[in-house]
Amino acid sequence: MIKRILTIIVLLFSLQAFSQQGDVMLCEGFFNPWLEEGWDAKGDDWVVWYISNTCFAGCKPHEMQMYPDFNFNGTTRLVTPIVDLGKYDFINFQFNHSLEATHGEINAQIGIGISQNGEDWESIWEDTVTGSIAQSQYLLTFDMEEWTTKEPQFCLYFSGNGANVNSWFIDNVIIYAAKKNKYGNIEDVDEGGFVASRSHILSLKGPNAGSVTKFSTLRRSRNRYARVVEGRQKRWWQFWKK
Repeated sequence: MIKRILTIIVLLFSLQAFSQQGDVMLCEGFFNPWLEEGWDAKGDDWVVWYISNTCFAGCKPHEMQMYPDFNFNGTTRLVTPIVDLGKYDFINFQFNHSLEATHGEINAQIGIGISQNGEDWESIWEDTVTGSIAQSQYLLTFDMEEWTTKEPQFCLYFSGNGANVNSWFIDNVIIYAAKKNKYGNIEDVDEGGFVASRSHILSLKGPNAGSVTKFSTLRRSRNRYARVVEGRQKRWWQFWKK
């Protein structure tokens, strides 16, 4: 028990969770070479989930790796333990990831799902994958008002053909509460409960390293899930060097 508490404290500081506001409901860095209690991998056959001693998602080893067989064509999910939402109507869902494409044109989806029984899943965010995804940190904010009296599980899922995908790496999954303003709101939400103006993607590697993609209006197209409303921003270490 003491070891687990110390691990969580170290992880919170390593992920800069001290800058976040609200209660942390889930914090997993996959430091051990096995899945912690409550985590599971579900979905169609011909895909393997395992904890890899790598850091392709942009964090310290270990990390989760999804490896689909060439014959895979379906949906596979990395499922979290039950998350107690407590009194909060809004949550932030943060994770690091990268995806390695092999060749050819990819037409697949990655997303976040939610379920009350671990079987019937509702997608609350989805993005179309057309090629490799460089190391990125995603911060997505959701309106959970209809789920606060339930005990849901979340999942990160991949849906599509595995022939053109080598691996999907995931690390540092954090779910924490988002504070409301004095009027009881955070931001305007879309019809799916997604708080677009607070959600963003931080690029960690590649030619766009340091750039932030923010969401304004949700545009569920084949190419992008949302449009960029704010371009490149300096990362903290670039300011520190001055």
